[in-house]
Amino acid sequence: MLGAVLPGCTDKEEPIPSYLYIPRIDLQVADDGTQGSNAHDIRDAWVYVNGSLIGAFEMPATIPILESGVSTINVFAGIKKNGLTQDRIRYPMFRSFDTEMELTPGVVDTLIPVVVYNQSVKFSWIEDFEDRTISLEKSGGDDTSVDSLYVIDNEQDVYAYDGTSNKYSGRVDIPSGFQIFENRTIGQYELPRSGQDIYLELNFKCNTEFVVGMYPLSGNIINGYSVVNLFSTADADGVLQWKKVYVSLSEDVNNPKYNGLPFKPFFAAQTNKDENSVLFFDNIKLVHF
Repeated sequence: MLGAVLPGCTDKEEPIPSYLYIPRIDLQVADDGTQGSNAHDIRDAWVYVNGSLIGAFEMPATIPILESGVSTINVFAGIKKNGLTQDRIRYPMFRSFDTEMELTPGVVDTLIPVVVYNQSVKFSWIEDFEDRTISLEKSGGDDTSVDSLYVIDNEQDVYAYDGTSNKYSGRVDIPSGFQIFENRTIGQYELPRSGQDIYLELNFKCNTEFVVGMYPLSGNIINGYSVVNLFSTADADGVLQWKKVYVSLSEDVNNPKYNGLPFKPFFAAQTNKDENSVLFFDNIKLVHF
């Protein structure tokens, strides 16, 4: 009688990954000032290895990779679109960081990518206040009760003050009681209408809510619309912290009812508080393809 032969059971060894540690991503801008400041809020690394997406990782991140040997690494900078945690994207204005690395199973390699703006990105408006002039003006009609923003140079409030590269920021003081503030750009901007990405980059700190919006210019009738609401940046101790936001404009600019119209970005706030409110601005950029 022949006995049945059962196949042996063996444990399959799990592959040992290589590891890539990315503590942060840096931004490099043109030395001639045509791209503004290198201030950014790059939160995530979108990592590709040999053409395959490994994933999007909030930094700092240690990333397991089931590859070994010389490999092509592509890292894209990720941001919060409109400041929303639930809407994290690869920022289209930045090029990927591309390199080759020798990956070794079980070994952690450190990589600090440096990204730059895509060559085809246009900078229609840059306001960093460094020349002590202001490219915004009071707007909103007779209801606007607050004076226009002004330039400051005190170390406590200027963004990333270092004494040389960034000396000035913009400030708005809003008194207590019912107040309306609005400033829009002096210049007007022709923006692309074929679905291209358009962003308004902005550093800000504040103790009250304010609006980023756009004015489509049509004859003597100008009706603005809000794009995003931004909120107080005070920490648990009440200290205002600088933040960065990337406001997407293409969805509204490409609305057919605005076809052929130029635009003016604006900032506005309506308050009714028992205390004074304050807004700070810096490193404003209107960028698009």
